[in-house]
Amino acid sequence: MNKFQYFLAAAVLAAFVAASPASAQTPANITVVSGNGQLICQLCPLQAGTTPFNFDRMFVKVTDANGNAVPGATVNWTVTSGSGFLGNSTQTDQVVTDSNGIASESYIPFSQITGSITNPFIQSTIVATIANGPAVTFYETQAFANVANNGNGAQLVQVQLLTPSSFPPCTTCLTPGDTVTGNAGSTSTVQFKVQVYAQNSTQPVVPNVSLRLISNQASPSISCATAAGADPGSVLTDSTGTAVCTAIIGPTTGFGTFYALAGGVASAGFNQGGAPQGYFQTGNYNLNVLPGAPGSLQVVSGNNLSASPGQPVPGSLVAAVLDAAGNPLAGQQVVWTVSPSSSATLSATTMTSDSNGHVQTNATLTNSASGQISVKVALASNANISTAFTITANVLITGLQIVSGNNQTALINAAFQSPLVVQLNSANGPASGIPVNFAVTGPAMLSAGTATTDSAGHASVQVVAGATTGPVTVTASSGTFSATFSLSVIPNGPSLTTNSFFNGADFQSGAISPCGIATIIAPGIAAAIQGTVAYDGVGALPYTLGGVQVTFSGAQAPIYNVANVNGQQQVTVQVPCSVIPGNVPVVVNVGGGTATVTVPVRPASPGLFLTQFNSTTQIPVLVRPDGSFVSPTNPAHRGETLVAYLTGMGANTPALATNALPAQGSSPTFQGTIIIGMNGGGVPMVAATVSPDLVGVETVSFIVPTTTPSGNSTFSVGVLPSGSSTAYYSTLGLFPVQ
Repeated sequence: MNKFQYFLAAAVLAAFVAASPASAQTPANITVVSGNGQLICQLCPLQAGTTPFNFDRMFVKVTDANGNAVPGATVNWTVTSGSGFLGNSTQTDQVVTDSNGIASESYIPFSQITGSITNPFIQSTIVATIANGPAVTFYETQAFANVANNGNGAQLVQVQLLTPSSFPPCTTCLTPGDTVTGNAGSTSTVQFKVQVYAQNSTQPVVPNVSLRLISNQASPSISCATAAGADPGSVLTDSTGTAVCTAIIGPTTGFGTFYALAGGVASAGFNQGGAPQGYFQTGNYNLNVLPGAPGSLQVVSGNNLSASPGQPVPGSLVAAVLDAAGNPLAGQQVVWTVSPSSSATLSATTMTSDSNGHVQTNATLTNSASGQISVKVALASNANISTAFTITANVLITGLQIVSGNNQTALINAAFQSPLVVQLNSANGPASGIPVNFAVTGPAMLSAGTATTDSAGHASVQVVAGATTGPVTVTASSGTFSATFSLSVIPNGPSLTTNSFFNGADFQSGAISPCGIATIIAPGIAAAIQGTVAYDGVGALPYTLGGVQVTFSGAQAPIYNVANVNGQQQVTVQVPCSVIPGNVPVVVNVGGGTATVTVPVRPASPGLFLTQFNSTTQIPVLVRPDGSFVSPTNPAHRGETLVAYLTGMGANTPALATNALPAQGSSPTFQGTIIIGMNGGGVPMVAATVSPDLVGVETVSFIVPTTTPSGNSTFSVGVLPSGSSTAYYSTLGLFPVQ
């Protein structure tokens, strides 16, 4: 290959691999984490050290459509009303989420504004949004005060706790010092209500102020049922200035205390370094969390024991009665049963759970016991609440052998067609009722890790292929005996559609024709490849490259390259010359996984090879008479003959075979009429022929008119196939002329 051919091949190869942006986790949702509904008063006297002087930071979380945190997402913050600014001293800002998908922003009010009864507060709204996604709104309220000479003043905004004796009264509420009693994990009938208002004001109520419950210990705990748009575990005052908190009791039993907090946050970083802070805090309430109703029976110890027939099982069978939140329940009656009933006797069949919720019994196998034995314990008042222990009667095993299911293949994420079946044999014949363990290595999952042999001694499991390809080994074992299955996961075919096919030169969608170059872009074509795998040998192109094979109407297509660039997967091939134009079935095989689609093939599909000179400039591959390429620094001249490189020019005479170059000394001509256009008009064609060096590449020579103006000229090539009334055109290229 001479120097000209080397650089031409490099330009053509570069045109085959189209770039695309890398895939990324897509933000879909944004939610409030902390900071909504704050109420501050910079000139008010402190209330028991809780009144904040500044707003704490606002926090949001960005997640994808599956609820996973999205790091590196841009959150746009905008002050849409109010008299303050964001932490960057403007009313708009952008913050990128951290590794947990969290972004935060501060809001700084105009400091120390003196109020009046007609101007008791100002409420600001700050909106946080993600691109093409939803938004959340934070409401931050700055209360004012009538300022006295000492610099502090009377608060103009008040918070009233509603109780049975307040005005108005709340019959479902409690007074600080009262006790909330309820079951773990339940919703209490008790409510907590506050009214936020401004006395003697033309703005008598304050909406969008938070109310939450704060536990004084880690457990037991209590919280508000979260309201829409509020911090988790909080609610906001409504248009009447009223916030109603429905109490949710935590999952742990015990006794503790808590209080209600209005206009603040559960964990403040700005004013109190992590402690809760708010505008108004109640006195303590008592919290007494009781166990709930029975929810489950769980094995504590004694499962999967074994013994010889006629012998006691070595160990007690111990279970625990629990409520729905996992707390132990004492005083619950249970019943124990054996299946098969003749296989074992129990030391006790009915009993009551102790202070730890525990119940226990001991089992002795009968002389006729064999295989697996189930011991069930159930709640006497509700047999659906139960658990079971498995006991195995020891049997003299003589062997384990494969019955069926070996040497199968399955596509990614698909089930293997047949179950894996083994037979367990004992000294007395097939061993029934015996557990056989199954273990898998490689990309696959088992329907179960253990299967019990049936009356024929057979045990079986189903296998589902994983998300990657490769060999799979499944080992069945019982005692000292084992049997091994060899399976294989093969790839799914690529996700092909008719829109996956492009001209291999100028990437026009669907513009492919016999003997022309085509690029197929689809997920799954090159998942195992990073970068580009190109044929670098001498002679004909391969028919398999990077594990990929392509056929058109059953004819194999020669492959130029297979690529995975920035997540875009593609293969570039020559459409077999034997293909008859029309709707053609195309099969793409990737490592054994195939996909088929019917694609329209044109009689001709002229495509210009383009070359990238910078980030914005692509011009056709054109060669001047001195052998140099046309470029922005090497423009074409008026009157000179240029050679353009294309693919898809249609049928030629003598006809070329697939993956072949013209015979030495021959110069095939095209059967169709070739149309060369510049700047909207036709230009003289000198010659058109098949490249003697590059499979699937063709050339046309034309003269640049002497009347061509200086600057960039448009250029395209069209073909009117013989006997057709439809002409096909390449993409429109630009190249410099002087």
